[in-house]
Amino acid sequence: MQPEVPRRPPLEIVKQGSLWVVEDYRKGSRNGETHATHDSQLSALRYAKSKMEADRRPCLVRWDSPRSVGALYWNPLFEQLTVERDDLVGGWTVVPDAGTCAMTVAPSREEAADRATKLQRLYDFKRLRVYDGRGEEYEERDHRFLRHDITRSGVRFDPDAVAEVPEPEEPDEPEPGTAGGASPEEPAGPSDVGTVGPASPGQLGASVPDVTQVEFTDTDGAVHRYSTPWHGGTDAQIVTVSRKYATDDGVPEAFAEAFERWQAHDGAPHVATIHESGTDPTSWVAYRVGAHTLADVGTELPARTRVDVLGDVADAAAAVGGASTPLCGLVPENVHLLEAGGDRRATVANWGIEWAVRDAVGLAHDGPFLAPEQREGRLTATTDVYQTGAVAYWLLCERRPPASASQPGDIPRPIQGVSSRVKPHLARALAADPDERQHSVAALYRSLAEAV
Repeated sequence: MQPEVPRRPPLEIVKQGSLWVVEDYRKGSRNGETHATHDSQLSALRYAKSKMEADRRPCLVRWDSPRSVGALYWNPLFEQLTVERDDLVGGWTVVPDAGTCAMTVAPSREEAADRATKLQRLYDFKRLRVYDGRGEEYEERDHRFLRHDITRSGVRFDPDAVAEVPEPEEPDEPEPGTAGGASPEEPAGPSDVGTVGPASPGQLGASVPDVTQVEFTDTDGAVHRYSTPWHGGTDAQIVTVSRKYATDDGVPEAFAEAFERWQAHDGAPHVATIHESGTDPTSWVAYRVGAHTLADVGTELPARTRVDVLGDVADAAAAVGGASTPLCGLVPENVHLLEAGGDRRATVANWGIEWAVRDAVGLAHDGPFLAPEQREGRLTATTDVYQTGAVAYWLLCERRPPASASQPGDIPRPIQGVSSRVKPHLARALAADPDERQHSVAALYRSLAEAV
């Protein structure tokens, strides 16, 4: 039977000099056809994953060095090849899980399994599953990349040796009925571990230039934070995707989209300066911070300074935002206060990275500074207005932002030094209906500054 599955080699991403090259992975050769070159690993990864899906390539190998593999990404079309009894054809079929057409039919389970093993090797299916006659118990065999555990830290993988390693003719047989990919003779790999911890300081130190000391700041949830001294006597924060979600569908792309929007404007005075970025051990960005965040000292600042900080946030939103670019991430912990020569200014960081990653993995959104639509998993053109209004409410009224506040009477009396005339402007910014808010953060700030 003529198979309908395309036979194309995997893709690989290899660093050559200052460029990241996307090319064909060739067994026993590093001279595959080159498809594209990119200035950053993130853009190369986005291109390669799109090409993998468009060309129906089985998988993508991302190399960190000539003998170290950083990550594997599998095309869902090549996730599994299944051998099972089909009474309709009176034999055993070998069918990709993502397809409906059998690649081959054999009279016995043993012969079907033998053919399937060769097809798995030929087309690079991630796993082969061979069921019993009742379709209940099965034996499973992983792709050689997984059997060699090539992405595990410390494993040295020689691409030139792959073609020389003989493939077994029979599947590695676990106990019937087990769902694990490792046989009884093979130890379970890292993929069998139930939980994945945050990246260690040593891992970050090996990946992030200029890092000599790393401290955990927040290592819960989908995004982790670390602090570190940076060169020139400044401080930096590192934001990374949790390793638990690093290779989930859509996560690298979600991180990259938010990061690239930020990077395109990090030269603006009130947008946090990006020091460095990368994808090992997960997608990460290191950026400049001050000694404090607004979350730390916001309610200790003089009233006039609080209003000035809101002006800096408005300037940052104007620099990064656009008519077709809904923004989020305008929360106190992302507003950093920098001081130099007696001058204080605020810079805004993150720019929705955490929201985008949580959204990609389906985690609920919560927090006092989130707009109602964010809790529903969407952004609008005035989400940033709501978030800035919530920060202004917290700074000017020293109260936790309300669950809803649409009337000036719902706003408490502001702190001393701030006029009550700000109340209708805060109420409008906190409207549950996005269309009822000010049309931009700049418009909100102007109304507050005039009312103060």
